[in-house]
Amino acid sequence: MRCAAKLPYVFDTSALVGAWVRSYPPDLFPGLWRQMDQLAQAGSLVAPEDVLEELSRQDDDLLGWVKARANLIVVPTSRALLLEARAVLADHPGLTKTGTGRGRADPFVIALASLRGYPVVTQEQGGSASKPRIPFVCGARNVACMPILDVLRAEGWRFG
Repeated sequence: MRCAAKLPYVFDTSALVGAWVRSYPPDLFPGLWRQMDQLAQAGSLVAPEDVLEELSRQDDDLLGWVKARANLIVVPTSRALLLEARAVLADHPGLTKTGTGRGRADPFVIALASLRGYPVVTQEQGGSASKPRIPFVCGARNVACMPILDVLRAEGWRFG
């Protein structure tokens, strides 16, 4: 029997990569990825399509995992999302690095979370007005922001 997720979440690329590659690789933590799959099945693990685009730069098992669930996870860019992302960038133009593609999904992640009232899940930390990062911009826009470990705690997941 599946338990409903306690919260829906908007995942940033860094959270997915950080969990898959560094913190909770699926060969060592298969139970966590089964739980993540259940979050996706419940519609509670979402990401803007720009996250999929960022993941596509590295054709690996994580990309395959997300693509296999794209109809559940990936939120297409709507007019409302585009307008909200533009507003995020208008307030924090340094959030993305022009010409590098770095952080391209960040304004869309924050915009999607803002529009839906979901927290952002990211591995990024800190930031400032002169060097904005996701947590700083989320704070400025009253959007909750958390690392993936807080998702595990919020969901009450235990592995052992």
